[in-house]
Amino acid sequence: MRHGRWFGVVVLVVAMVTGCAAQPVPTGAELYAQAKGHYLAYRAIATDILTAVYDGEWEVGDYGALPDSCRDGRGYEFYFTRYLRSPDPALRLERYEAAAAAITAAGLDASISPTDDPDAIWVIIARGNGISRLVFDSTPHGGGFHLNITTDCHPGNNRALKAEMFEETGIGDRTPYFPKTERPDAEPLFLFPLDAPRYPDPTPTP
Repeated sequence: MRHGRWFGVVVLVVAMVTGCAAQPVPTGAELYAQAKGHYLAYRAIATDILTAVYDGEWEVGDYGALPDSCRDGRGYEFYFTRYLRSPDPALRLERYEAAAAAITAAGLDASISPTDDPDAIWVIIARGNGISRLVFDSTPHGGGFHLNITTDCHPGNNRALKAEMFEETGIGDRTPYFPKTERPDAEPLFLFPLDAPRYPDPTPTP
């Protein structure tokens, strides 16, 4: 009986250790394929929000395709920012409400600030569906709109992923690969061969 009891304990411990074993970290083509899936999923949500607000050109802050290391150093995440300078303050409430509706329709858990004070900054904070934090804000008096998204952390090395995405090696600044303005319906970029278009910074006006 004693031997049978110890055998059962050993089997249980092995099962627990096996169940808690870390999942293998993707590399190479698998890493790229998984990352592209995560990227396109959150970009689809961003596209719906931006289109609901304004379907023209938005200024690009962080393009959203460049993987960053997560805060704990384990895995990678994507960071996305867009800006719209509002030429017509009269449309502020309409566009803010459109953003709130699109964020809610995407299934995100959102906190939406009230709009009763026209002199206040209106803010929507949300998360869910692969997004760890989304912030959409509207600045009063024609200040415009800002959308910021940080995705969940995904397993994989961000430097190894960049090597899969960019054929050009040994470069520190990859921002010339990303457009400075973009419409919401533009095809999201996630592969950058040597002959990919470059988008230099605009020449300052003298």
